[in-house]
Amino acid sequence: MNVKNISIALTVLVIALLATLLMQKGSYVSQATEHYTKTTTNSYKGASKIIEYVNNSIDVNKGVWSLACETVQSVKTSQDQARLESKYFPSTKGSMSIANMTRRFEATGAYYIISKFSKVEVDKKTEVKSLAGLVSVNVNALVGNPGEEIEEAEEGEEGAEEAVEEAPAPKKAAKPAKAAKGKKGKKGKKR
Repeated sequence: MNVKNISIALTVLVIALLATLLMQKGSYVSQATEHYTKTTTNSYKGASKIIEYVNNSIDVNKGVWSLACETVQSVKTSQDQARLESKYFPSTKGSMSIANMTRRFEATGAYYIISKFSKVEVDKKTEVKSLAGLVSVNVNALVGNPGEEIEEAEEGEEGAEEAVEEAPAPKKAAKPAKAAKGKKGKKGKKR
């Protein structure tokens, strides 16, 4: 009877162990499937956003290059350029600097062009100033050298400030030199 009881107990134990293993295996499979689905979904969403940003960047770059090319070919005044800017980028407006005779169009911080004009015109009816005579279009930012134009602009601004700071002070009438009487040489002795 002893062997019979032991064999029954071992059979029950093996069946319980197999049932536990099968239940755990099912749990492991479902956990692994859930984890795989979750991580691949997150990775896919992240990769989709990166691709969206890259495509958006490519579209902006393409638009700014088209704007630059058409500016060189057809723009004569800053108003012509403003019309082109609104054609390619309706929600973004460029800025004009009458002092520097430039118009800057910045689609994003990394994609911009700067058009330089030769003269400032004033409309006789409205007295509005505009730029005319396109000289050049600076595309340094589009070819990967955005710092060059920024440095030039900063130097221009600093140069204007330095010119004001370095202007000589008005000359005052010279006062008689009293210090000449009491000049001392070596070791405090009078000469």
